[in-house]
Amino acid sequence: MSWCRPWLAAAVIPLIAAPAQAQSTKTDRDAPHRVELSARSETYAELFRRALLPGPNGALVSSETVAPVYEYVFVRATNVATPWRNDSLDFELAAWGRGWLGARDAEQPLDGDVQIANARYRRGPFSLRVGRQQVAGGAARFARFDGANFATELGAGVDANAYAGWTVLPRWNERRTYQQLGASAEIAPTGATLEPASRGKYWLVGGRVGWRASGKSAGLSIHEQREPGGVARRNLGMDARFPLVDHALLGTTALLDLERGRFADARLWLDTTPADFAALSIELLHTEPALFLSHQSVLSVFGSDSYEEAGGYATLSATRALAFEASGFAQVYHGGRPGARSELAVRTFADAARATFVRVAYARLLSPDNGYHSLRSSLSRRFTPRLSATLEAYAYLYDRAIRGYRASTVYAGTLSFEPARQLSLLLGASLAHSPYANLDAQTTLRASYAFDLSARGGAR
Repeated sequence: MSWCRPWLAAAVIPLIAAPAQAQSTKTDRDAPHRVELSARSETYAELFRRALLPGPNGALVSSETVAPVYEYVFVRATNVATPWRNDSLDFELAAWGRGWLGARDAEQPLDGDVQIANARYRRGPFSLRVGRQQVAGGAARFARFDGANFATELGAGVDANAYAGWTVLPRWNERRTYQQLGASAEIAPTGATLEPASRGKYWLVGGRVGWRASGKSAGLSIHEQREPGGVARRNLGMDARFPLVDHALLGTTALLDLERGRFADARLWLDTTPADFAALSIELLHTEPALFLSHQSVLSVFGSDSYEEAGGYATLSATRALAFEASGFAQVYHGGRPGARSELAVRTFADAARATFVRVAYARLLSPDNGYHSLRSSLSRRFTPRLSATLEAYAYLYDRAIRGYRASTVYAGTLSFEPARQLSLLLGASLAHSPYANLDAQTTLRASYAFDLSARGGAR
């Protein structure tokens, strides 16, 4: 388990606090302040049966019953006073733990990690956040690290930030209620393989400068991430948004891979609402998916080809309860291969109380290798404020057979009940037929309990 480095906060915060303390006045120290504290704990218990990967020649294997229990904890405190300045410190913590009941051949009995644990000091237009944190958007896309992030407001709508630290390694990537189904104990990853012994060669650095005024915004960002083999990512990000006329917004984003000298992603879009009942979005896209992977990953050489895409979305609201949706995109893959995707859908509330929602959609996909027609339908119904249910049915008809199958079908449903504000129960089931499973049936029973505490305190 990897933890943030508390000595970093202990070393850096006093450097900022010292000059602040020297400049503070008796008025500031004596002024009343208000601390805001919020804490939340969520418990998820699941029960399901699974069968591990078949043996040689498709030999049957025995199934097992497992019952994982997850615990998620979130704590945040803002406007905490220091001896030299009121309302200058913020703290946040997020962590998870998991235990297994029943058979668990492929998992550790107990596991967990810290997702976020940091402190932020604020003084005027400056702030410094130290500890485990995340950066999202721009050149970084999304990264979690143990380190420091310095931000400032420069005036005239200009802001800037810079960050550096050690990359948080993959074990934090646990997803709530996600199970690794169908993996035998021999090939299942363990904690030792997920986290290398040394983190010193996993580090990142980056920053962003942005401008915002009168509904307009623009930004330029840079991000570099290193692994033991060398550069994992070295990106330059650009983004801008400009209102053209009333109800119309033009935007663009771009992500340039500086190591390869090519754009991983470049988008230009126009969103407009020409009338209260209509919305339209037009988009142009160029992307090379392989450039999103780490350059040190062997998968980066097997990535998808680059392609261009152009199209748009449209929504027409006939009434408050009835709306029509349409989308269509044309694609050109590397080498001039064509492709396309489109969808027509209708969604409606089937009753005056808006308790029953229905959506039916037809979609068509054309790709260089294959394509399909699909029909997707979903129904949700809230019977009471505490009881609700959903039903979904998907059907896919392939242009060319896949392993001898011309069609796939998926059916799924859930029943949710909240006997109390903090407690919710969910029963889910799915049934699928596809080229990769003649019959795939799954059921899940989940109980979750959320403890919310919000407190505000005044002090001198």
